[in-house]
Amino acid sequence: MKLGEWEAAAVDPGEGPPTTDEWVAVDSLRPSRFAGEHAVAYRTSFADPRDGAGRALLELHGLSPRGRVWLNGDFYGTHDTPFTPFRSVFEPADRNELLVECRTPENRLDDAGETSPANEPTIPGVRRASVEPTPENVITDLTIRHYDTDDGSGVNAIVTVDAGTDLRDRIELSLRSADTDGMSALSHVGVTADAGDRVTVRGQLTVRDPDRWWPRGFGAQNRYTVHAALDESERTATTGFQTVESRSDGIVVNGTRVPIRGLCVRSPTPETVERALAANATLVRPVGAVPPPAFYDAADEAGLLICQDVPLDPGGLDVERPRRVARTLGGAYGHHPSLAGFGVRDDAARFESIDDEGDRYVLRATSGGDPAATATAAAEALPNDVPAFVFPGFDAGPEEVSSPTAWLLDGYAGADDPLDAGTHTRYVVPGADADERAERAGHALERLRESGRPIVTALPPATDDNDTDPIETAFAPVKAFLDESTPGETRAVVVNDTPEPATGDLAWTAGDADGALSVEIGPLSRDTVGEIDVPIEAHRVELSLSIDDHVVTTTVDR
Repeated sequence: MKLGEWEAAAVDPGEGPPTTDEWVAVDSLRPSRFAGEHAVAYRTSFADPRDGAGRALLELHGLSPRGRVWLNGDFYGTHDTPFTPFRSVFEPADRNELLVECRTPENRLDDAGETSPANEPTIPGVRRASVEPTPENVITDLTIRHYDTDDGSGVNAIVTVDAGTDLRDRIELSLRSADTDGMSALSHVGVTADAGDRVTVRGQLTVRDPDRWWPRGFGAQNRYTVHAALDESERTATTGFQTVESRSDGIVVNGTRVPIRGLCVRSPTPETVERALAANATLVRPVGAVPPPAFYDAADEAGLLICQDVPLDPGGLDVERPRRVARTLGGAYGHHPSLAGFGVRDDAARFESIDDEGDRYVLRATSGGDPAATATAAAEALPNDVPAFVFPGFDAGPEEVSSPTAWLLDGYAGADDPLDAGTHTRYVVPGADADERAERAGHALERLRESGRPIVTALPPATDDNDTDPIETAFAPVKAFLDESTPGETRAVVVNDTPEPATGDLAWTAGDADGALSVEIGPLSRDTVGEIDVPIEAHRVELSLSIDDHVVTTTVDR
């Protein structure tokens, strides 16, 4: 049951329940009239949601960090992570009053997740609030962790139970393929609790030879459903079996290298998945935001990899809070097979040189020095079965970096230790004209791919409507480039990011000259397919690569 008929007021936060002389009726839990307030309190009343026996479950989604909750005058707790719901089981009265105090985010760690899209003002509040009837003994959380042994692969199911009565029972755990009706694994775990206790129990489900989840184009997106049942209470989680490693040659999934062509987004939604696929991206990096669960579900189904930023404020001195946020984030999203890594922003990782090339800035950084304390704390608290990458912040470099009209393009040379990020090149492409800016960004992206960087990402400006057009061209899985690194020689190079061999033709035009080359290149490889005799007066070369009746055109300005 969705809760409605709310009242709200700006308040001064204190130790006890917030008070005010005047409540006003509001039609949302983030009313614009309270933008910029330090703290806002919301209250509503509701009837007993039960038809018979049992208790009730309160859920608050997108609750502002450090939100505090009271029910019928009793304090029910503080919530610190807006990307997970606040849940509490209670004994409802005939009439109930809910009071929630929300505070303004103090830093980037607070202002992250589905609670704060980039285009909205900061308003302390809640996204959704509901209350539902529930059994006396209820499963309130199911967390999945993967493991591998000599006997097979499996999951550790971590189940949280809120007991309304003295409890001596067993939880049934099962694992099934999401696409079939057959049972893959079944087990039981005992649970003992006194009335009023909250307990956590763990059980294992092992599969000898599970069907693996693969990124798009590399295999099927096989998934499994984990089901936990305690009498009438149950919870499910969908997961997939894969392994992810970070090596010097990039990201390796299930033992196969997957070239990373990444789209960075500031406000991810489930529709972002379709947008990324249309742009030929293999990965999405939500920048400083935690997407809603539906985003991850869509990425799991589509075979799109995710590098999830850990929202934190690297400049802060409190290392325990980033550690706690990282643990919570890993528990909430670690079961998704699309999760290929966590990104931890580190203000200690600086760019060592900045070159002005006229139409773009080139920023270069190398690893070195110790990561900031908060970045280290967050990285160490994350699950160890998914790589954690320490990235420089997006506000490093020239003033144009922070402009909403600048493209930010990153190329990473991998490292065997993900926390040692290797070398890093960033192109900053500013400009007032969107079409000209996008064309320059496309050329810069192609240069990053031609350089052989195993991880290439693009963050388009927030102001460009067709921001994926240049990315789609630059991110073509099979693409031709010019190599003019040797004076007097111009070679045509083809990169094949797919796991299948590619065969076709490459036609080129340069001024009044033209020609064609045959292309035959192996999977996941890069090769020179021939030399091109480019007239010295030609200022532009056009390459048209035809593979399986699909033509990708690359324009190179000289």
